[in-house]
Formats: sequence, structure tokens, C-alpha cells
Amino acid sequence: MASPSRIRKSMTLEEFLKLPDEKPSLEHIDGRVEAKVSPQKKQSRLRVGLSDFLDRFAKPEGLGLTFVELRCTFAGRSIVPDVVFLLSEHIGCDEEGELVNETLIPPDIHIEIISPGQAAERAQERLAHSTSHGCSLGWLIHPEKKWIDVYQPGRPPERLSADGVLEGEPVLPGFRLPVAEVFGWLKPWGPGPIAPPDPGADPA
Repeated sequence: MASPSRIRKSMTLEEFLKLPDEKPSLEHIDGRVEAKVSPQKKQSRLRVGLSDFLDRFAKPEGLGLTFVELRCTFAGRSIVPDVVFLLSEHIGCDEEGELVNETLIPPDIHIEIISPGQAAERAQERLAHSTSHGCSLGWLIHPEKKWIDVYQPGRPPERLSADGVLEGEPVLPGFRLPVAEVFGWLKPWGPGPIAPPDPGADPA
């Protein structure tokens, strides 16, 4: 996208999508153009850990893939979530079998990680919008306050306790990730993500 100093703060979505890509990423939300907050160390580490854990659960079975800062354009907005997961049938490939760049649907899982100085209310509204327009599951993660809120369509957000567990239903049945493990990734020399359970394994 073009430099924030060189664009209008108000434009149509069609005009916005014609802009060239640059950093920091820009988003189009309800007619406004907003610059995405650049990640710092904690946010970046959580992106890496979540992407790795989700992919190790889903990719071997062909269930789907995880993407970091993937532009998603749907329901009148064009946003760049911190992490998204797309089921295999929603990824999209061309005749060569390669990924199609554009994503014109909501993510199946939408993850927002709050950066220093970022208002939680902004991220909460983004997840509420996504889960009201086709996204099945959202996670809002606050690295400093150590809480995670779970969003699902038609339900109020649920805050998980420190001993809680992130679950993948309805997108990834059987996926489980302890909250304590998520925040354990913030310790630089601590263990990395523990291998998730094999979705195809015999539960016995």
C-alpha cells in the first residue's frame, strides 16, 4: 500500500484496493483508511508460535493452512489480521496448483494480538465484525495482561482463565492449546510450542 502520508484517510474500498502494497500495511474499515500497528517482540513471537502450532495440527491432514498478516477483504472491509487460518476448501489455488493471492472471504479463524499502545476496543470490534460476517472463530490475545478472549458467532466473548485451553471447534475439532503454553512462548529461552495432538490418531 502507499505511504500513509500520501493517501486520503477516506476513500472507497474499490479505490483502496487499487493502491500498491507497502509497509506498514493499511486497512480499509468503514470508509476509513488506517495504518496497522507494527508488531513488537511479544506480538511477533506469539504470531510465530500460533502459526507453527496450528500448522502442525492441520497441515499433515490437509485440513488447512495458517497465514501471518494476510489481507482479507470481505463485508465491506479490507483488513490484515495478525494471524488467520483458512480451511483447505477456502484457500484457493490456480490451474498450476499454486496459491491464489487474493482472499475475498472471511478467515475461518481470525487472531488478533494486542500491541503496546493499541486499544483493546479496536481489536474487539474487528473480531466482533468478523464473527458476524462468516468467520467461525476468533481469538483476542493480550500479551501484557495475559488474557485471551474467544469469539464465536452469536455469542458474547468468553475470557479464558490462566489454566484454560484454546479449542479449535467448530473449525478444527480436537485442536487444544493451553493458555499457559501460549504465554510461555514469551520467555526467550523457554520451550517452543509442544507438538499438538495428531487429528488422525486413535484417541485410545
